[in-house]
Amino acid sequence: MTEKMVKFRMETGTKDIVNSGRRDRVEIIAAVIALTQKPKPMNQIMDQSKLPYGRSVEYLKFMIETRLIEKRVMAKTAKRTTYVYRATEKGLLFLKTYCDILRLLYGEDFMKNKNNLAVVCLQLCKES
Repeated sequence: MTEKMVKFRMETGTKDIVNSGRRDRVEIIAAVIALTQKPKPMNQIMDQSKLPYGRSVEYLKFMIETRLIEKRVMAKTAKRTTYVYRATEKGLLFLKTYCDILRLLYGEDFMKNKNNLAVVCLQLCKES
């Protein structure tokens, strides 16, 4: 290990690196999957994940293409079609794997990590 690496570790603790306050792509994807364990419309996903409309559209499109979630018609009228999004088996496997990684990082108490969007969403799902 170089002096630079040792100095970096001493100046910034692991907690600062892991809980930087920024949400990474994997964390957001896991959060959306957690939220869509039961079918949800886009506006609820946006509200609960705190994603703006444009980013929500990007993430949902990517997740549909990779078959992590699916889009279904909820209601159809002459003027408008309402869709809901639901996690697929592949998406639920992704979420389980993500939770296993968090458990390795934080131990069995990983659900107490309030800095991780996916963990907060999982807690939200358990409450509802």
